[in-house]
Amino acid sequence: MSKSRKYTVDGKKYVFSFDKNNKLDGIQEQSGRAVFRSVDPNSNKFSEISSSSEALNALNVNKFKGNKTGYQTAMEVAPTEQLNKAYEERTKKVTNQGYIEEENGGSLATSNTGGQQYASPRKGSTEIFSYPLDLNTSQDHFKIRKFNYQRKDVNASKPGGTEIQTTTTGKMSKVKRTQTKVNVAGDSVVGSTPLGSVLLPMPKVTDVNGVEWGKSELTISGLAAVGLTDKLTGGGRLAGKSREEAQNDKAIKKQIEEGRGINPDGSSVKQFGSALYAQTISKIAGFAFGTDLDVDTYLARSGGRVLNPNAEMLFQGPVIRDFAFSFIMIARSQKEGDEIRKIIRFLKLGMAPKFRSTTYLKNPDIFTLHYKSGTGENDELNTVNRFNPGGLALTTMAVDYAPNGYWSAYRDSQPVAVKMDLNFTELRPIYEQDQLNTPENSVGY
Repeated sequence: MSKSRKYTVDGKKYVFSFDKNNKLDGIQEQSGRAVFRSVDPNSNKFSEISSSSEALNALNVNKFKGNKTGYQTAMEVAPTEQLNKAYEERTKKVTNQGYIEEENGGSLATSNTGGQQYASPRKGSTEIFSYPLDLNTSQDHFKIRKFNYQRKDVNASKPGGTEIQTTTTGKMSKVKRTQTKVNVAGDSVVGSTPLGSVLLPMPKVTDVNGVEWGKSELTISGLAAVGLTDKLTGGGRLAGKSREEAQNDKAIKKQIEEGRGINPDGSSVKQFGSALYAQTISKIAGFAFGTDLDVDTYLARSGGRVLNPNAEMLFQGPVIRDFAFSFIMIARSQKEGDEIRKIIRFLKLGMAPKFRSTTYLKNPDIFTLHYKSGTGENDELNTVNRFNPGGLALTTMAVDYAPNGYWSAYRDSQPVAVKMDLNFTELRPIYEQDQLNTPENSVGY
């Protein structure tokens, strides 16, 4: 079995593989710096590429080397059964290489783990786990990345953003300056180096966005107090209200006064005084007889009325989102059983707090979640929600080793099926600025 050099066909680069009889038994398309993905031999793309002049030239070079007089004019392709078998083997082998390249800057130091290519446990490399082992990353899937938790700001509840950070290395004449784009504000708690990834099939996808609104009630005296506070704060200027907002409010109040001939609070002076008098008298009477006489009780019993509560729904703050996922993992081989155990352990280690002393504990690791189709940074799905890039905490993890209600395991005691439930919580709220920064053809966060 041999491979050709890279050939460019219709603007894309391909490598052609040949069996011992010099027949074409596979085509690999370059999808990353050092990642080549096999083209399905049953697809139209395979037929088109294998019929190209570049494919024929690759066969002739492989078969006849430098003897151009022997070059043939027809392509020789291996039988369909052989093509499919070779395609399956190459697909399993390369499944995770794209992610290793993405997270390690193209460094593909590998070790044979679970029948896949994983980064070796040396400095700067990360582990990639997947279920199933033959997960096709060119299709929709779910990716969990683990990061070290760090803080650069005392307030991490701000919209995310990026800034250019300049790093200087070297001395004297060998000074080298590099610029990198780093997260700031709310996204700065995510460490720069990933600690590993898990690839899983697409789960049930739902997202719930919300904000806190609450009921607020103010009687006439409460409105008067608010009005006094507004004046003492310079029309709200000292409370954070802009000059334009204050002027706009003042103009609206003036129009109301002129149009209705009443006070800004909507009540006549006589009604305002009556309400204050009723409140004062009810408190004095209640004190005199040792009871708590509510003004509404007095007004309702004496005249069939109550103070207007002027009820409104007012914004009270953002809501931090939660996400729940459930996965059923069935071990189809001993290697896949090993991989399932590694995934469970990887997540448990990430969510566990770090003991430093009897005085201090260090934060657990945090995670980023992605719905993806492909291995590139821009392969996020636009058809479903995205997750806060500032990271999520894995708050609970429940693993059921007998989801069918009874114990069922292989000879090595690996459970046949494992149900894993994960609950994540975003570390900060989603703001309007975050939603505006998502692609216009996406559903946003």
